[in-house]
Amino acid sequence: MRPERIAIIDLGSNSARLIVMHIDDNGAYNLAYHQKEAVRLSEGMAGDGLLQPAAMRRAIHTLAIFARMIELLQVDITLAVATAAVRNARNGPAFIQQVEQETGINVQIICGDAEATLGYLGVTNTIDIQDAVLFDLGGGSTELTLIKNRKAEQTVSLPFGSVNLTEKFNLQNNAADSQLESAIAFMLRHFEQLPWLKDNSIPLIGTGGTARNIAKIDQKRKNYPIAKVHNYRLGWLSFAALWQEISRKTLSQRRKTPGLSNGRADIILGGLSIVKGLFDITRSSQLIISGCGVREGVFFQHYLGSSGGILPDILEHSANNMLLFYKGHTGHASHVADLAAAMFNGWSDLLALSARQQKLLRVAALLHDIGITINYYDHPRHSAYLVENARLFGLTHREQLLTAVIAGWHERPSAKFVNHRVYHEFLDENDWQTARKLALLLAIAETLDASQIGLVKKIEAVFSGGQAHLLLFADEPIPMAQQTWTKLERWFKKDTGANLTMSYSR
Repeated sequence: MRPERIAIIDLGSNSARLIVMHIDDNGAYNLAYHQKEAVRLSEGMAGDGLLQPAAMRRAIHTLAIFARMIELLQVDITLAVATAAVRNARNGPAFIQQVEQETGINVQIICGDAEATLGYLGVTNTIDIQDAVLFDLGGGSTELTLIKNRKAEQTVSLPFGSVNLTEKFNLQNNAADSQLESAIAFMLRHFEQLPWLKDNSIPLIGTGGTARNIAKIDQKRKNYPIAKVHNYRLGWLSFAALWQEISRKTLSQRRKTPGLSNGRADIILGGLSIVKGLFDITRSSQLIISGCGVREGVFFQHYLGSSGGILPDILEHSANNMLLFYKGHTGHASHVADLAAAMFNGWSDLLALSARQQKLLRVAALLHDIGITINYYDHPRHSAYLVENARLFGLTHREQLLTAVIAGWHERPSAKFVNHRVYHEFLDENDWQTARKLALLLAIAETLDASQIGLVKKIEAVFSGGQAHLLLFADEPIPMAQQTWTKLERWFKKDTGANLTMSYSR
């Protein structure tokens, strides 16, 4: 395939966003550009159901800027969608015609169900969860999806979002308790008409600006050491404390709240009222924030095509995409991952590790050499940095850090890059012991395929009588210095308590 650049525009009720995704000739993709502008397209619509002239001018001005960036970035395909504000406006179609005339961008007005589907695709392909209630909370609508076994079982679009709910109950400035209670009660009346929402006690997943701001505020409150909102998780008690704090503040005080976007301070109470209502109706104990939504859904729908837009294994796909993006040696990486898996399974009684930890080992094995793209020397540390900071989907924040340590230690354990406080705040002593064991397996596998041509075709790993044995199936002995093997034996003895031996078979 030839390289391709895709521009995706999401014209929402509160903001307009442009992302550009680059797809390489090997199929790897990455986010190449992102721009967000506040347009407040739904502002003032509540009265007559019409997009207001000032709001339309803001939107068209922003889209003209987007059009120029698309031209400069040499984009091949532009996919633009408009959501609730345009969908609900009586002059929405006329506005879209004007947009095309003045900017050249062909914007598709999508229905509520289509918007919910795109949000579902964006979330389900980037967060590894089986069951959840997904809400996409925009400025003028809230899309709700019941996810069971990663499938969308129920979907509904409600014509209320952070902007129009704020306007309806006059929550822009200093909202009284009675106003907030009325807003929540209003949303609960709508939620109660959806029996599949009630008391299901599965996690909430939130996408959209309100959800992202909830994450950022909570992270500031907790001095969270990672600046990442995607897959950030907070419990009901954390949300309740956040609600109590924000709902009691004046507008000027909200503008000074750490983590809260200044441009969202006047509409945040409307958004939080919707989330509070969802917590109340579902009795959920956890909120997971997704940084991915409609835009990513549009991308996956395009990228995956006829497969239906759902990835069978998020983590495997994401790791392989990262491997291809950094032009890694895919054959060597896959073989090292297979060798490490054989040891993990053969020595399972000795290692006493979980199936989930085996997945982390596989990801670290696939990505252990990508740091070579920065510099061969000290490349394990470079690999760890890339793994830590990548858009690697399917892992929690803690798991991603642990995977980075495993990849970074594939030659030997080292405190060189893990002295940063983020590692020590997230990982406990059990995590460090796990990292040493998994990195040990990766180091052995890397040593067995140091030639990167598969001299060792396969292995059998056996643990018996306090001794771990490796049987290597190879046509010739691998070129390995005795000093290298001695170091591995010592590492093995230190972290497992067992002796390591090796023999060959043709």
